[in-house]
Amino acid sequence: MAAWVGVLVVAAACSRDANVEGVGPCRELRGAAREAQVPIVLVVNDTMRRDRLGAYGGPAHTPAFDAFARENLRFNAAYTQAPWTRPAMASLFTGLLPSQHGVGMEQGAERATPHAVAPEITTLAEVLRAAGYRTAAFVSNPWMETRFGFDQGFDLYDTSFARWGLDNEEAKLPGVEISAKALDWLAKLPPGTPYFLFVHYLDSHRPYPSLHPQELEAHQQQIRADTRVLTETESSEVRKLVRIGSKPGAPEPMGMTPNLAMLELAYDKGIEHFDFALARLLEGLASSEAGRRAAIIVTADHGEALYERGYGNHGRGLHDDELAIPLAMKLPGVVGPDDGVSCPTGLVDVLPTLCSYLGITCPEGLAGRDLLAPRATRRYLVSEATGVAPRHRSIRNEEWKLIWQPDGAPEGKRANPYSLYEIAVDPSESRDLIDAPDPELRAVAERLEAELQAAGPALPLHTAPNVQIDKPVQERLRQLGYVE
Repeated sequence: MAAWVGVLVVAAACSRDANVEGVGPCRELRGAAREAQVPIVLVVNDTMRRDRLGAYGGPAHTPAFDAFARENLRFNAAYTQAPWTRPAMASLFTGLLPSQHGVGMEQGAERATPHAVAPEITTLAEVLRAAGYRTAAFVSNPWMETRFGFDQGFDLYDTSFARWGLDNEEAKLPGVEISAKALDWLAKLPPGTPYFLFVHYLDSHRPYPSLHPQELEAHQQQIRADTRVLTETESSEVRKLVRIGSKPGAPEPMGMTPNLAMLELAYDKGIEHFDFALARLLEGLASSEAGRRAAIIVTADHGEALYERGYGNHGRGLHDDELAIPLAMKLPGVVGPDDGVSCPTGLVDVLPTLCSYLGITCPEGLAGRDLLAPRATRRYLVSEATGVAPRHRSIRNEEWKLIWQPDGAPEGKRANPYSLYEIAVDPSESRDLIDAPDPELRAVAERLEAELQAAGPALPLHTAPNVQIDKPVQERLRQLGYVE
């Protein structure tokens, strides 16, 4: 932000009364009545952006998540610390920023040998196992394989689903089968055993589910009304992603050319598949006494860009189509507002909050915050570690968001590496205010820039071990859209 050097404006003097302070404690949560060794269930659906779910006003039909969120704690402002799986999940498991744990921060040639979670970092599963929990995980994304260190602390770490598709025509295993496998493990536990179950689904990840002709017929008015113009490159990508029946790029049915409305229908269908799998898991949990008193967290690792800014997929940018995620928690004894918890929350907050809730010792030096602590200090939420440019970062509070992209923005070239958005009034981040000739806005951006620099290094503190990827995993990553 060199053009602003020497411009000294006190933010407090802004006539717009801009709130540039960090986020305060989450005082909306009340109570913490609990019993020792409450069962813990953590559910993550890969690539699920918040604004598509019914509970948040989205078009996807998600009755299971909606009911769970309505009956428990729905977080309205939850964000991931990274827009793709490996660094995001490392932050969820460790309570650290990517620049602290180092996963997903590979530079240059090192990107060919991804980093794993360092053994010296304590994970959520290790914390719970030390507290007497039996621990098990069922994962479906190859980035979550054992070689990447995510198995630390798990008694059972089932990665069989992560290679699904190598010997099958379908690229993804239906989530209901993962739910069944997880419930089968629970059924074999001795009565009274405290457990931590982690289930990672892949239902809304690329490739999206096929759209059947009858589905297109039912939504043809919506599809034909979509006038959003695509470039030739975007149109080609959408044609590859929208599958009619089981054939990619099949002829257009009923004279309808594949467009963004079709793409969104396919993506939403994946979310609905996850919701069906979630319903089976929650029903299974409700059938046992231990499951009925379990603490349950349902969230996503990141969202998905749907060509709002000229690109799709995820891992490229730091806008909220990739960062904003759903989050709902059942913490028996803890209550919140009926219309949802509004305080900004990150994946890094899960570990310290569970430690507090369970009354167990948590690792020190975490970036995350205990959401049940009314005296917590103010902080900003930071996201970073994009797959294409790992040193890119963003910082936010309730009203403002600053993005730093020194290696170029995915939506195209820009002269200024910074972007500034007043997200309180522009949640879609459609108006970049960074170059506005307004000293008040300059003061806001300068304050956020200073806080971003103070939040942590742009390169990792931990030296995460390198991991070699074999050909089967490379092929599986290609199927899922990670390798072009």
